[in-house]
Amino acid sequence: MGSMVIRNIPDDVLERFKQQARSEGKSAEQLAREALAEKAKPSREEIIRRMDEIRSRSQPVDLETALRIMEEARAERDARPYVPGLDNDH
Repeated sequence: MGSMVIRNIPDDVLERFKQQARSEGKSAEQLAREALAEKAKPSREEIIRRMDEIRSRSQPVDLETALRIMEEARAERDARPYVPGLDNDH
């Protein structure tokens, strides 16, 4: 994992940030990681572009193949033993 040092944060901003972290029951470092992760999220356009790239590399599947794949997945699921506590079939 990477790390960074942020310099020249105004004192009042840093104090408010630390207070925000305390009020949320987090460390300032954790709140900063969350803020960075939020700001670094890909845009909607980037997500769509990535999805289009993935779609361009895949081949269409005909209905017969899709139905066969689903049936195989069901058979595999049904062949697994029931384990109470792991299966949440309410």
